[in-house]
Amino acid sequence: MISFENWKSMLIYSQWIGGTLGVIFNLFLILLIIYRSPQHLGVYKYLMMYISIVQTVFSILDVISKSITFSYGSVFMGFRYFKHSNIGRAQGFHLLSVHGGTFGAIISLFGVHFVYRYGVVDLAFRKRFLSGWKLVLIFLTPILAFIWWTSVVLLCFGPSSESDSLMRISLLQGCDTRIEDISYFIVQYHSLSEFNQLSPVWSTFFGMACIWIITSSSIFCVVYFGIKCYVKITKALKNSKMSSFYTKSIQHQLFVALVFQTLIPLILMYGPAGILFSCPMLNIEVGVWSSFVSATIVIYPAVDPLPTMFIVESYRKTILCK
Repeated sequence: MISFENWKSMLIYSQWIGGTLGVIFNLFLILLIIYRSPQHLGVYKYLMMYISIVQTVFSILDVISKSITFSYGSVFMGFRYFKHSNIGRAQGFHLLSVHGGTFGAIISLFGVHFVYRYGVVDLAFRKRFLSGWKLVLIFLTPILAFIWWTSVVLLCFGPSSESDSLMRISLLQGCDTRIEDISYFIVQYHSLSEFNQLSPVWSTFFGMACIWIITSSSIFCVVYFGIKCYVKITKALKNSKMSSFYTKSIQHQLFVALVFQTLIPLILMYGPAGILFSCPMLNIEVGVWSSFVSATIVIYPAVDPLPTMFIVESYRKTILCK
């Protein structure tokens, strides 16, 4: 059985490696987008750059925060050690809040990506919903999701003396960690009444409802517009003429990349985060193994750029020096 100290070391190494590779790969992809993009990409390349920039910021914040998740009963928390850090306890909580907000921006970007990709292949949809100020609005959506998610953490999931007392023993037993040595946010679904009965913490349910709205709307856009995009591109490829073969080929390459970029967040972000959010609400004990979510999430920004880099032909040829 691996000790928590060894597991914590593995998490820190994974955060450094995943964060560093996330920054390198995303910056390299930005250079490819600027200098090696196919001519028919148009505004779509700016959305791709937007995604890479947000993922770069997320990787940097993940390395700085070194956050670890922990679940106990109907509670889960994200924390970072501040004892040997220049960032104090209060500042650490704000750092974790901003880090969570960046996660929310990435979740929102999944949905935006698929909405825009469908607009690329459906001219009528693009003219109706993705032109003029509406295009600006869709680019602002991840920023609004960032502000909303960060505000929820700050207002609904802040630490207190009561939460210190609640988590002190379980944190010491599960993570060999003193509550006084960490900054943290805490999501407590239920509290014990004076009659030892569980009663809901409504501020937590309100905060999680906001987070589920962001997450579920993103999943809906991914599934709904992903299916419509697949049907549209399939029909276009069947009916394509030689004069438009290059454009259809680019669309096909981007869609294949998008399929992989759907599976990657489903496995590394949507799935683990959904388990972390849901199990405490159902009072299912996960314990220290909930920190596995920290490992999967930090890997995501390093893996996500790879499908685009190797599936889009002009990018692949540049990487392979062809």
